[in-house]
Amino acid sequence: MKRAFSAGLVALCIVGLTGCPKATAPAEPVKPTQPAPTPDAAPVALDQDLPRLAARATQLYQKVAEAFASAGANCAAATSDLGALQLTYADVVAANAKVLHDGRARELRTALEPHAEALDAAAKAIVESTTMAKCSADRAFTNTFDELVGAPP
Repeated sequence: MKRAFSAGLVALCIVGLTGCPKATAPAEPVKPTQPAPTPDAAPVALDQDLPRLAARATQLYQKVAEAFASAGANCAAATSDLGALQLTYADVVAANAKVLHDGRARELRTALEPHAEALDAAAKAIVESTTMAKCSADRAFTNTFDELVGAPP
């Protein structure tokens, strides 16, 4: 049980834009400063695009908080929701593990700084949730939670 909390809290502290207001479009079109990528250009891997990883990770933690708010004390529902999030955010989990394995945690923390408020709110909601209080002894729940937001091996 302690492993789930500590691994989850480590991940919540290290990782994480939907909570930010959207920028309004400028009155005049803005010319791009970089040339547009060619259609045959390979997309940048998520672990190499830390601003995009930070935004997706923030979104992941917000979704976990929403799932816990919805599931309440229903551990089976919470576990199912976490499983669905694993499928949706598998790229984030893999990219986080790669970044940390590569020793780039400091770079990731820097990329997460603009999301600190949203991450803090999501982490607080997760840790203080009824779901966490009621389900932390449920092995299926803690295993699924650890797989989604736990620290990499």
